[in-house]
Amino acid sequence: MLQKNEKVGIFEKLIYGSGQIGLNALYTLFSAYVLMFYTDVMGINPTSIGIVILISKIFDGFSDLVAGQIIDTHKSRHGHCIPVLLRWTVPMVASVVLVFMVPHTVPMIQLIFIFVTYNLFNTIFYTLLCMAHGSLPSYATGDALDRSQMLVCSMLFAAAMQTILASAILPMVNFFGGQNLQSAWIKSTLVFGVLGIFFLYLNVLFVKERVENDAPPENIVAGVKVAFQNKYWIMTLLMNICNNMILIFNLSVSVYYLGNVAGNLGLMGAYVAVSNVPGVFLMMIVPGLLGKISKQKMVLFGALLMLGGQIAFILGPADNVTWLLGTGLVRGIGFGFPMGLGGAMIGDCIDYGEWKTGIRVQSVLFSANSVGQKIGQGVLTSLFGFKSNA
Repeated sequence: MLQKNEKVGIFEKLIYGSGQIGLNALYTLFSAYVLMFYTDVMGINPTSIGIVILISKIFDGFSDLVAGQIIDTHKSRHGHCIPVLLRWTVPMVASVVLVFMVPHTVPMIQLIFIFVTYNLFNTIFYTLLCMAHGSLPSYATGDALDRSQMLVCSMLFAAAMQTILASAILPMVNFFGGQNLQSAWIKSTLVFGVLGIFFLYLNVLFVKERVENDAPPENIVAGVKVAFQNKYWIMTLLMNICNNMILIFNLSVSVYYLGNVAGNLGLMGAYVAVSNVPGVFLMMIVPGLLGKISKQKMVLFGALLMLGGQIAFILGPADNVTWLLGTGLVRGIGFGFPMGLGGAMIGDCIDYGEWKTGIRVQSVLFSANSVGQKIGQGVLTSLFGFKSNA
């Protein structure tokens, strides 16, 4: 039962959105470059890495649902989500630093170390923090428009941060000694980790939980059952899987494409910019459109633009920079709609699920976003690892 339905001010919405700076400072580094780090810096077999990542995704998919259930069923005097951000942000940063501390030893020990640290960061700590931050709007306000605007602000900051980091990561690594030096990656990760701590703690200080839900099922199986009774949640989950496969393609696979096909890795910043910057501007406009145009229509329009841009890319010359960036821009404009509205649509799924079942499982339903992110990332990254070794 929602209580204390207070409005959320613009300052709090922006502070909430800035939490994505903290999350994406680590996520972009991890998603875009960890595969290249494992293979090109540490010299580990790409197929072996692909197998490790694929196995990890089995655990990763379940961890999102478990994290959502933990957040929904546990509360302190500060709420459900804020205590998680307060307690686990620093351990999350420590775990991502460990990811880049692969020992110089025999391959089997390296793969065990990678499996443990990859899952420590991605399956446990990042999942818990991402779930807490993603669920926070549903505990901050019961107003559907306010909640949607908070989630769109979040995606706005996420897209902007990914664009900036795409141009900043490699120069920073080079500043600390070069791309082939492991210590340079570790130092860069520490810098982004401090950035992450700062912005996530701003959320702890300035974002307030105002609403409470009826006690959800204590049994995780029962909570998941409620989720899968919600047809719109399933649709949104599938949409988020597709969204994140596209996102990981832009962040990770494009590193190899630009380096090996286009022959110019220096285009990474420009390529990610044309893919993400249109979405940044769109997400500034979308909050004002939410009450006038349905989310479904905006997502469908964006999907058609992406499809047209991708077909044009496939039919055009692979080594033409103008064509590459031009088609990327069209896809980027289209991508801004489904990526920016995915979280807001999950918020609507929560209200529908409560109406249909009488049970409000906020964080479990919000797992559609992170489950989609993890599945999209895992499938694309692991398959690309296999292909790289073929």
